[in-house]
Amino acid sequence: MFRWIFLCLLLFGTSLIFGQQQTEIVEINYIGNKRTKEKIIRNEIDFKVGDKIAIEEIDQLITDNESRLKTIGLFNTATIEVETNDDFESIVNIKLVENWYLYPSPIFELGDRSFNAWWQEQNRDLSRINYGVRGRHYNLTGNKDPLLVVAQFGYTRKLEAEYSFPYVFENSNTGFTGSVFFADNREIPFKTIGNRPQFFQHPDERIMLKRFRTSLNVRMRPTVAIHQSISLEFHRNTIDEFVVQELNPDYFLNDRTSLQFFMVNYDLQYDKRINYLMPYKGYRFRLNVKKEGLGILKEHNSFIFQGVVEYFQPFREYFGVGTKILGKTNLIRSTQSFANNTGLGWGGDLVRGYDLYVLDGIDHLLVKNHIKKRVINYEYKLNGPKFIPDQFKSINIQMHLRFNFDFAYVNEPVYIDTNTLNNRWIYGYGPAIDIILYNSYLFSIEYSFNDLGEHGLFIQTSNAF
Repeated sequence: MFRWIFLCLLLFGTSLIFGQQQTEIVEINYIGNKRTKEKIIRNEIDFKVGDKIAIEEIDQLITDNESRLKTIGLFNTATIEVETNDDFESIVNIKLVENWYLYPSPIFELGDRSFNAWWQEQNRDLSRINYGVRGRHYNLTGNKDPLLVVAQFGYTRKLEAEYSFPYVFENSNTGFTGSVFFADNREIPFKTIGNRPQFFQHPDERIMLKRFRTSLNVRMRPTVAIHQSISLEFHRNTIDEFVVQELNPDYFLNDRTSLQFFMVNYDLQYDKRINYLMPYKGYRFRLNVKKEGLGILKEHNSFIFQGVVEYFQPFREYFGVGTKILGKTNLIRSTQSFANNTGLGWGGDLVRGYDLYVLDGIDHLLVKNHIKKRVINYEYKLNGPKFIPDQFKSINIQMHLRFNFDFAYVNEPVYIDTNTLNNRWIYGYGPAIDIILYNSYLFSIEYSFNDLGEHGLFIQTSNAF
């Protein structure tokens, strides 16, 4: 009897020991990063020389880190190979094909908040097109340091310059970003009626709005998953007197024709998503605290907290579900100016099916849910002419099918006249197709329904940079 118990314990202990067999990473080689510095790659992977990893966890380690490297915008392809010897020592080879980083490109884009708003609300008016030149380098010195220079004309005239250097010191994860921005418009949204922005352009085509902004941002990234930043910004915006006299005296509140203020913005993220552009696994937490008006100019005062939680879980083969919960509140409960009271619909945060609406408000809660399936993941090697850059000869094409269900609530105590979508729950749902090219560019086609009984086709675009 005791012999059998002893034998069982011996077998169990032996299996436990072998089941936890580990290998030590003794060398990491970086292959193909002709411009990108090795320290940039080291900051994106979650292993290093000297780490001991369970044998059974190596495949998952490879998958997770390949996905992360492919979606930071620097690499077209990323392959990780692990060679383990009889002494359980491993050499890791990271093979990379870099993206094309320099994009001097003409600007020809819509001046409206989305393609759908331009197509349906503005009747495809070509005078609302922006044109000009944009020079962008995503990896100027090989340190993942993007430079942006913009000269834009048309519907919105704009001059802009921005430079980021993510790692100032060799052994530090601290970086900075500096920017300056100027823009003006002859036409502006001056009020929201029926949850739709109302636009005005003066017959003499005078400039109705001018915007100036400059900022300095310090970023810290102590680990792969943790991102922190703090920035100091100065804003000065001016409008023509006609706006306050005839259109909306509360555009800047109290008949002001200008608004200037300093702002401190703190952002903290803990990001464990696998594949930032189209995640199937992982989670992300984000906290943003923004104090507009530091008591110096006393023209604007707000204290905004925003939190985001995202969670993604795979199931079966190539299926996944995801949820995003976003909440925002302004601790300064006094009336805010029309121009500084934006909520859902002005950017990427909206309920699907409500693409043509905006919901201004002092607080809001947004919940976005989806189930999706990857149906295509194809690597195509192009053996074309020599003049085609190597970055474009390896083409990754993905297609995902997705079904969405979103709902939201926006609280607005002041600007409620005719804006009946505020202060009540709204929801939307529908199918979508996502197409990803070069692991960086996302094109989404959605057919969405909302609780008003409306439905339609909507197009969205984004990228991983």
